[in-house]
Amino acid sequence: MREFDEMKLARVVDACEGIDGRVKMQKIVYLLKSMGYDLPFDDFTIRQHGPFSRAVACSTDVLKAAEIIIEQCEDFGNQPGGEPVRQYSYRVRSDITPLIRAHFDIPAPKDRPSLDEAGKLLVEHDRAVLELAATRLFLERESGLSGEDLEQSLRSLKGHLASRFNDADRLLSNLSDRGWLN
Repeated sequence: MREFDEMKLARVVDACEGIDGRVKMQKIVYLLKSMGYDLPFDDFTIRQHGPFSRAVACSTDVLKAAEIIIEQCEDFGNQPGGEPVRQYSYRVRSDITPLIRAHFDIPAPKDRPSLDEAGKLLVEHDRAVLELAATRLFLERESGLSGEDLEQSLRSLKGHLASRFNDADRLLSNLSDRGWLN
């Protein structure tokens, strides 16, 4: 990564007006890259929750340590086995937002919406829909799957989210119909 690349992640978080959860952050970054936004995170691999970038994870940690983004944790009690249930959310510090917007903006690719508009469109979807949409795109683009092979792989990896497949497909169709996917 280049110097200040982490600040581009801060700009994404700002464009989304905050992001609930690291999984959701990973999927939003992957989808924005798929839409052609110039983001420096090129190391996506497929993991349990879909496309994952170690660079996004490390950049989140750097931004958090530098107190550029604020991580908040909400505790939802315990799962039946005693494991705690927590939701983390990320916001850019309000006093830093003008600086990030002025110096680390990410211009919209040709015929695409502003980063703010794209971020707000994506962040309104829940984690499951973003996870499915990003995983489908990853399997198509990075693994070269299509047709029944793609559907079988998606069911195998994400069968537990089968009730949300149509929602994810609608999101991808919406992006595609607008000409926003590369």
